[in-house]
Amino acid sequence: FSQYSGFTAFYNGTGAPSMSVPLHSTSAGLPIGIQMSADWGQDALLLKLAAQLEGAAPWPRRAPL
Repeated sequence: FSQYSGFTAFYNGTGAPSMSVPLHSTSAGLPIGIQMSADWGQDALLLKLAAQLEGAAPWPRRAPL
C-alpha cells in the first residue's frame, strides 16, 4: 500500500485527513497523482474535491489489485 500512497499514512497518523488521487499517467502508463490534505474534521472537503477532480478528468484505467 505504501508504494502507492507515499506519505498519506504518515499525515493520517496526525489525525488530519489526507488522500492520494490519480490525475494522469506518464507515456509509460505509470500513474501520476497528487496528495491532498486538510485540517482536522474536513474529510468531507477532501472527498468533495476528489469527486470534482474525477468528474473533470476521469481516471480511465484502474490498476489491478
